Amino acid sequence: MEGNAKKEREISGWYAQQALTPQEKAAQLQAIERWYEKKHRLNYRTVPLEIPGKMMLALGKIALDQGVSFSEFLEGILDGYLRQKKVNWKSVK
Repeated sequence: MEGNAKKEREISGWYAQQALTPQEKAAQLQAIERWYEKKHRLNYRTVPLEIPGKMMLALGKIALDQGVSFSEFLEGILDGYLRQKKVNWKSVK
């Protein structure tokens, strides 16, 4: 009976990647690096960042408790870190 026959399973190919030569892979990585550098030069706020969801939640709760925006809270953390490392981020070009 055909009803019991296994159906062929289609797998979406959106995530499939071609095998690249080392030169092609290097060129691809350079293109990605150029893209991130351009994004950073144009507007640093558009650079994507991935952090664990629970970490984001914990930071968000602290920002809320302190009554500051999330961005302002993170900028404060980064400012403190850079000061600790003796980096004057306001004069970086």
